Amino acid sequence: MRNINDSWVMIFAAILAIAIGGCNSDERVAQVATEAANRQAQQNTEMAKVTNQVAEGSRELVEADSEARREIVKVHQELQAERSRLGEQWNQLEGERQEIAQDRRTESMLVPAIQAVGAIAVAILAIGFCLSLLFGLRKNNEADAILGELLIHEIIAEEPRLLTKQHIRALPGSDDCCPGLDPPSLGGNRSDPEPPSQ
Repeated sequence: MRNINDSWVMIFAAILAIAIGGCNSDERVAQVATEAANRQAQQNTEMAKVTNQVAEGSRELVEADSEARREIVKVHQELQAERSRLGEQWNQLEGERQEIAQDRRTESMLVPAIQAVGAIAVAILAIGFCLSLLFGLRKNNEADAILGELLIHEIIAEEPRLLTKQHIRALPGSDDCCPGLDPPSLGGNRSDPEPPSQ
């Protein structure tokens, strides 16, 4: 805008010079007009260059802005993908945490129950064992009585049919139970070697 105003000022100055100089100075007027036209052309060329530079700068600025927007969109998409992955991992960790907490609650409830069942089982076994001992001692078993009687007859018999002299001596307390019996009368003779004393 300023260049256009300058152009008009120069043209006006040229016309004024022509008017002051009169008709004699046609050459001078022509020279001033030529110089003004040259200056105007030069200014127009410079203005076109500046306009082209501004247009080029604007185009580069628009391209840079467009590229920056594409980069921002790309980074935003990458951030969204990363956020999504982190959310999935967090959900997975939360599920594992809840599963572990549930296992701990189950274990904490099972431990006292197992201890109580174990204590009850031990008590039942102890009571059962005591009852079996009590009833076993009170039970009158005929087979035990017959075997005991047979053993007593065998020990005191003069000629035992099932036990030898060595078997009788090996019985605990055999010397104490029959002190009056002579070893030969128990079915052996005196020439038998005596077992080593214990």
